[in-house]
Amino acid sequence: MQAVRHHPPGGTEKLRIAWEDIPEIDDDEVLVKVHAASVIWMELYWDIYRKEDGTYKTPILGEDYSGVIAKVGSKVPNDSGLQVGTEVMAFMSKAFPTKRSIDGGMAGYAKAQFSHMVPKPRSLSLIDSASVPLSALTAWQGLFDHWNLSAGQTLLVTGAAGPTSIWAVQLGKMVGARVIGTASSEESFKLLKSFGVDEVLNYKEVKLDSVLENVDVVFDTVGGDTSRQALKTLSKDGKLIYLVGQPPDDIAKDPRVDFFIVDMNAEQLAKIADSIDEGKLKPVIDSVFDFNDVVKAFEKGETGHSHGKILLKAPNV
Repeated sequence: MQAVRHHPPGGTEKLRIAWEDIPEIDDDEVLVKVHAASVIWMELYWDIYRKEDGTYKTPILGEDYSGVIAKVGSKVPNDSGLQVGTEVMAFMSKAFPTKRSIDGGMAGYAKAQFSHMVPKPRSLSLIDSASVPLSALTAWQGLFDHWNLSAGQTLLVTGAAGPTSIWAVQLGKMVGARVIGTASSEESFKLLKSFGVDEVLNYKEVKLDSVLENVDVVFDTVGGDTSRQALKTLSKDGKLIYLVGQPPDDIAKDPRVDFFIVDMNAEQLAKIADSIDEGKLKPVIDSVFDFNDVVKAFEKGETGHSHGKILLKAPNV
């Protein structure tokens, strides 16, 4: 099979397409013939691939992906809904240490422990399904595990048209919150209004703390000065969920700031899939690249101007 490997340290210049054997699975694992994988440009710069001796692992990229099950281990539960031929979406949770493979879905085939995948939404194509797991779970866990978002509360989403923020926008509207989003382009404004955002602020024209107050929760994917402004808009008991890596000291010292790393949760991902099939949520796809155009796909991500997810097709799809 073909696979995209990254040879850190470095960015897109360290991407290589290699020919490799199809991976063997353990008894509790599932082998997936990949259809598409989500592009996370930050993965090129993660420290998790650096080993104790200073050298680097060379992972197959792609934390979340979609595909069709090709093989099921003997210890995969019969009631998991996972069998040969099932169309699935998977999330590797690479950020959490594990003895298992750290290889992801940018390949012809990928393997994962059975609890890291669920059947894809029936209403979505296999390609669109690859956009869901990481981003939707991040928004779900941020708003419902790290804050109990509910009807009538005010949610501020920074960079609201981005690949993760757009899920936070939808979840906020789904539970009846008042949703405010920041953006700067007409395309972003149009997208956010199509999801019923109550107020869209052009961050190039206004400072958040000059126009907002008593915000219950900020879902922050921008960081920097935007975070500092957003903190001033919070109510006394509000919370800023910081999603731009570890927050700097001046932001982290505020007790209302919460940083977390998303982890796989099959129950939550299944609920998200159900909500998609019920028409309550939907993915937003910025662009889909052919496998051999992987460098272009990551370069598009690095611009920071995508509307929704960037996806990479698997080889021969």
